[in-house]
Amino acid sequence: MTAAYSREETTVPLPGGRSVTIEPGQPWPSAHRGSRYSLVTSDEFPEGAIKWEQRDLNIHARPPEGLRDVLRSLGKKGGHGIIRITAGGEVLTKIKADDYVNVDQAVVSSGWVPVYVGKLTGEIDFGEVDLNPSKQTNSVRIWSGLPFHHGERWSLAEDNELHWRWKDYDFTSAFDHDELVEQYRTYRPSGGRLYITELGHVWGNVSLGDLSGKRARDIQNAVDTWVTETERQGNTAARRLVNRRLLVTSQTDDPSDGLLPVHLGHISEFDGGTIPRPAVDDETYFKVVGQYEQVWE
Repeated sequence: MTAAYSREETTVPLPGGRSVTIEPGQPWPSAHRGSRYSLVTSDEFPEGAIKWEQRDLNIHARPPEGLRDVLRSLGKKGGHGIIRITAGGEVLTKIKADDYVNVDQAVVSSGWVPVYVGKLTGEIDFGEVDLNPSKQTNSVRIWSGLPFHHGERWSLAEDNELHWRWKDYDFTSAFDHDELVEQYRTYRPSGGRLYITELGHVWGNVSLGDLSGKRARDIQNAVDTWVTETERQGNTAARRLVNRRLLVTSQTDDPSDGLLPVHLGHISEFDGGTIPRPAVDDETYFKVVGQYEQVWE
């Protein structure tokens, strides 16, 4: 199913066990997070394109019909610029306060205001880069999707809770995620980052050096299977992306000792499918995150 834009409301957790339901076009009252893409002009797609990029790597796809028009109507000049897509499929963007039609509803009415745009269903088609691999129940595998700026970035801390962190801000998920935490600790005992994509896939960084016994064999089998499959398919894009991830996460600039991007499963397999959602309990966050359209991560 190709990606489609849907104008529908969503419910967002707030501190103290509360929640709020918001409509497309209203200010976003939570952490500005999710897979990062840009809507740009394109010779290939007259209506523009969705672009993913990481330094010198970039890839384009056809955008969901109507998304650019909605962005333009909300104050995004030309309907172009950065969007985020959460693990729940919510499309977010930032709109300059001077251009935003609902700026009077925002917590902070200057800079770039985080805005809820609507929901995305289906998947963005990036060709040979597979963002939605089929489920497999027997073991983990190497994540061959986009390895940067893809998925909500969560951290597992010593308290066994999932934290969404950015700069000096730390917001805990409003829900419990015992099964997801257990699965991640199986392959990353010391904790660390994991990512949940807009299609619900969970992946994280794993070091073979941290594992032994069956878990080490699981990861080595996943590597061997991935090498065989990508060679058979001639999938050079997947190999290039995984190699770049290994290089970036290496302490010695040697891919052989980098962290493997490992697909840990689908969010529907854990905790009844409960998606982590941060409750923002510090309103100064909205001023800091609104300083620029794109901010340091």
